[in-house]
Amino acid sequence: MKEELYCSHCGELIVDEDYGHINGEVICSDCIERYCTTCERCGALMWDSESYGDDYTVLCRSCYENHYTRCYECDALLHNDDSYEYDGEYYCRECYDNVCCGDSIHDYNYKPEPIFYGDSSRYFGVELEIDIVGKDGAYADEILAVANDSDEHIYIKSDGSLNDGMEIVTHPMTKKSFHVSSTL
Repeated sequence: MKEELYCSHCGELIVDEDYGHINGEVICSDCIERYCTTCERCGALMWDSESYGDDYTVLCRSCYENHYTRCYECDALLHNDDSYEYDGEYYCRECYDNVCCGDSIHDYNYKPEPIFYGDSSRYFGVELEIDIVGKDGAYADEILAVANDSDEHIYIKSDGSLNDGMEIVTHPMTKKSFHVSSTL
């Protein structure tokens, strides 16, 4: 004789084979449909109220704690691979750029009006990518202070191809002007 199962949530007798378990408790298919959801990462069944995700991603506590975080500034859900750490907190890209970089590091699409140094039909510029040392507004301020001591020779911006860095970009210069400005 088959043992009778009762739903731990509603107390109803489970008459079909379609039921689940949450924390060792048996849950009937009706309660699963009404009050439960499934983690998108591992497939674990959980109560709707226990989801750690957001409106777009359903996560169980374990998957959230092991693979996700929230932006300290805007509270957006972020996969750990898509978060940026600054001063012990985690941020989405936009908030990270705003918090840590201030006005010194512009976004990737920033393109100021070029300042041409020298007089020639040929001008050169350099884009120097610095990676793994951090995207640090204070460090960028120091670089700008040295390089732009007498004139605005460079600007600094973000670069999506970098893991944790920034890109130094020169304004266009003739070869002769660049040589004179090489105290950068």
